[in-house]
Amino acid sequence: MPSVLIVGGGLVGLTAALCLEYHGIDYVLVERNTEPTVLPRSRGMHTRAVEIFRQIGVEDAVQEASASALKMGRFGGARTGRSIVDSEALDLRHVYATGAMVGADESPSAFCFCPQVLLEPVLRDLAEQRGGDIRFGTELTAFTQDDGQVTATLTDVTTGRVTPLRADYLLAADGAGSPIRTALGITSTTRPATHHYLNLYFRADLTDVVRDRTFSQCEIAGPEVSGLFLAKNNTDEWSFHLAYDPERETPRDYPDERCTALLRTAIGIDDPARPIELLARGAWDTGTAVADAYRYGRVFLAGDAAHRHAPWGGFGANTGIADVHNLAWKLAAVLRAEASDALLDTYEAERRPRGLLVAEQAWLRTDFLARYGIRTPDNAEALARQLGTGEIMTRYRYASAAVQGPPAGETVGVLAGQTGTRVPHLWLERDGDRLSTLDLCGPGFSLLTGEDAQAGAAWADAAKCIPVAVHPMECGEGEEGAWSSLVGLGPRGALLVRPDGFVAARSDEGLTPGELGSTWRALNSR
Repeated sequence: MPSVLIVGGGLVGLTAALCLEYHGIDYVLVERNTEPTVLPRSRGMHTRAVEIFRQIGVEDAVQEASASALKMGRFGGARTGRSIVDSEALDLRHVYATGAMVGADESPSAFCFCPQVLLEPVLRDLAEQRGGDIRFGTELTAFTQDDGQVTATLTDVTTGRVTPLRADYLLAADGAGSPIRTALGITSTTRPATHHYLNLYFRADLTDVVRDRTFSQCEIAGPEVSGLFLAKNNTDEWSFHLAYDPERETPRDYPDERCTALLRTAIGIDDPARPIELLARGAWDTGTAVADAYRYGRVFLAGDAAHRHAPWGGFGANTGIADVHNLAWKLAAVLRAEASDALLDTYEAERRPRGLLVAEQAWLRTDFLARYGIRTPDNAEALARQLGTGEIMTRYRYASAAVQGPPAGETVGVLAGQTGTRVPHLWLERDGDRLSTLDLCGPGFSLLTGEDAQAGAAWADAAKCIPVAVHPMECGEGEEGAWSSLVGLGPRGALLVRPDGFVAARSDEGLTPGELGSTWRALNSR
């Protein structure tokens, strides 16, 4: 019997599989589609997601896939106009000057442009190479749960063969429509849609059109067509999110011929000799929905199944990746009897506030110019409520029973070892290798101690009775005293860090060598 049944083989489900494998937990992943979707959705991995990939040993493979993505220019930049040909570039210097993004000194990793259609096959291959039980073309058609297990009915979509399967837990990464969430009757906190789009994925060689004016997004606002171009490789693969009015028409009113004509208008070159090949399409809207519960007994929601919103800001898949990274270590601790079942309740306590925040922040970026911090009379209020991408994706703060101390806000300006925040990054030299402090974290708890050797020995002695890895931050690793200065602790201090790299307790907030064991047990709800 597998420990976890993962339903959904997209970015979130595949990342969940790799996170569980990292923690030594067996699983079965089922996906009703026989192959990953070809319709582009997520394109960019924010720094925190790449840090997670780093921890589970797949960052290099992700960066390799990223290097093959763009065929011309670089990722970034925005334009607006009646067509691509008539568009003008937006000045985005202020975006990078405000510290809204995660700086190079804050992380060993960096933002990575890697479209979902390139990334999913890489993650699937890695999961299979590591011995994962990955079953594409298999659909969850029924499930029940009791106090001891989940019982699922799996159906092969090609043969119709039905197979029963039992697991300790079920992880629903089955998308925005989530049949699992629906079956459980979990309600959602919603906002109505303000815009409706057709995502048209097409192939057309626009090399000559976009040369010297490559972009990430190009807003099209004209009398005949409006929408948004998203670059996939900046040469011959593109997505155009075509706006339509559901009060007057439906996606069925857009046959291929009409879509192709509208694409030519949006490009700005009406040349029948330039072929346009429609590859896939999908309808979506800007409505938001955040599940009112992330846990129902032995079933957990993650990714779009837990929080659905517009892609503005690129928060969706990135937030889902962080969801399963948060959950995986907790499942592992419970399955190994290192923690009580109550630890699993902290998943919702920590991740649902993130879902609510990203849904709101995506909503506030509905206006194209607001997305890039450009103020107009129409978007001033929304702009004033926006948080920077760094705050949303990396500098957030958890408050739950898995963090010592009272809650103290949802985000921080600087990562400095505050409880509930991701451990701050500092480069270290160890045995000739260059490591980040993030590399010292996981798969279990870690104790990062200060430069004082005598105090470090006392911390190490206290840690012998619990599964905690001790890492002294000796002098000579980076600038002398750099670690103590960064985290605001003296050389005798220490941080207790969870397997997901988040600070659970600090020595200036009640953590002592004498209380280390009891603190660890309390954090694991034991």
